Amino acid sequence: MMRRLLPLGYAWMALNGLLAVVLPKQALRLNARLLLGGYENPGDLEPKEWYVQSTRVAGVGMLVTGLVGLLVGGVEADEDGDDEVAPIDLEVGEDGDSAADADADGSDGDDTDTDATEA
Repeated sequence: MMRRLLPLGYAWMALNGLLAVVLPKQALRLNARLLLGGYENPGDLEPKEWYVQSTRVAGVGMLVTGLVGLLVGGVEADEDGDDEVAPIDLEVGEDGDSAADADADGSDGDDTDTDATEA
């Protein structure tokens, strides 16, 4: 189900990005109307120029992300459609440390110090 909705989401993102790149003030005005509908005068707000420019830059990112998602979304990485992931087996020793923990700290799980000098 989600795989069928992904292209729609990517297309929506690309469309919003295109609107933000080409018409950033109008995109901000539309978003202000949608997001600030509960306030008395959302139409009276004027965005500063740096905010308009950052909206345009964010629009480029949304446009690129949406287009790449649409292009790559059609490519199936797994042709047989099997989405299951194989489980990972961990061996846990008697002291509760896994073999991966012992390898990560460079020890073999033996806590005795073999390099100590005898007095």
